[in-house]
Amino acid sequence: MREKRWFKLDNAGKLYPAVSTARWSSTFRISAELYEPIDPARLQKAADSVLPRFPSLKARLRAGIFWYYLEEIKEPLTVRQDSGHPCMPFRFKEDHGYLLRVFYYRNRISAEFFHSLTDGSGGLIFIKTLTAEYLRIGGKRVACDNGALNPWESPKKEETRDMFLDMPLPKVRVSRKEEKAYHFPATAEIPHTLHITAASMPASQVLQRARETGVSVTEYLSGAILWAAYREQERQGKKKKLPVRVSVPVNMRSFYPSATLRNFSTFVNPGIDPRLGEYTFPEIAREVHAYMQYAVNPKLLSAVIATNVADEKNLFIRLVPLLIKNLVIGGVFRQAGDKLVTSTLTNLGKTSVPTGAERLIKRFEFQLGSPASPTCNCASITTGDDLRLVFSSNIRETDLPREVLRFLVEQGIPVTVESNWEDD
Repeated sequence: MREKRWFKLDNAGKLYPAVSTARWSSTFRISAELYEPIDPARLQKAADSVLPRFPSLKARLRAGIFWYYLEEIKEPLTVRQDSGHPCMPFRFKEDHGYLLRVFYYRNRISAEFFHSLTDGSGGLIFIKTLTAEYLRIGGKRVACDNGALNPWESPKKEETRDMFLDMPLPKVRVSRKEEKAYHFPATAEIPHTLHITAASMPASQVLQRARETGVSVTEYLSGAILWAAYREQERQGKKKKLPVRVSVPVNMRSFYPSATLRNFSTFVNPGIDPRLGEYTFPEIAREVHAYMQYAVNPKLLSAVIATNVADEKNLFIRLVPLLIKNLVIGGVFRQAGDKLVTSTLTNLGKTSVPTGAERLIKRFEFQLGSPASPTCNCASITTGDDLRLVFSSNIRETDLPREVLRFLVEQGIPVTVESNWEDD
């Protein structure tokens, strides 16, 4: 019998098992919304067909002496009906150890990923490939393009590459030190509760407002989050003001083209310091733009990654047993974690559907799982002229999504809102 394949965790993926608990694991969801109800049997057949094309997703987490690693799963993944709250923590010994879930509900196909496996870009390729195969099994002529892979091709070696180790890295190191950031007032929900507020709006109108302000869509949305947080802190009238900061992941494939389906992103944290004086929204947007122009370049981002990779390659750290690594990493994460940023905005940008599926797929949706600490994070993706902005929250307050969406409406952007809040 053929031996099971295994993969080292990439540099970004090594963090998440160490900080996961029974109540929290870093998870995200990407969905495809169709115009017709989902056939569960056909979706199961599509999943069985597609998963061998993604060997780094068809894998369970194993603990070695010094590091975690991924081991191939030979058992099939069971497709399930969507119920309960999304993005619940993964229990690593359930479902044959899969760190991937596939759900259906009405006309929606969803996939949830443990972040050690992949990032948003890799997850989007998987959901496109799965949805395209589902439609083909149903007799539709759908091409393997626009991000949908051919499930009958053999997996390519470059798709499982750890680009953090293969990219050119400078010898310079950068400091990770940042001040604690402001957080909205937060009452933690009971464990395994995730509130979702999803807003749809015309992407063309958001782009128009962003251009009028002289910024990109990501910068405009980041500015809206900062503006909402800045005004809330001002309303509280606290004497000791804190910086307001939003974490924005950056897809490194933009600078180092790669077919990898694993993690290949880092992040930057634009923000403002209210201790410097009063701000208007245009000022905040310009601050974000200036920061992004400076920070989002391959040299500085490579230096950030080089700092992380240097820790991984350090001989002393490599020889420390996994149990001790977990204790140290977990302690550092709990001390910092989400405390350094007010919120997170992950924008997958504008995407397209596979050729032949234009009238079959309505849109894609991207949402983050529960934050590690009591707060609210955001994710967005644009399909056609539909920009879908999703807030994920593990707190009872709705201040951030309410104020951001109110601001967008005040800017003349029509917004349609859905939520899983029980009282909505």
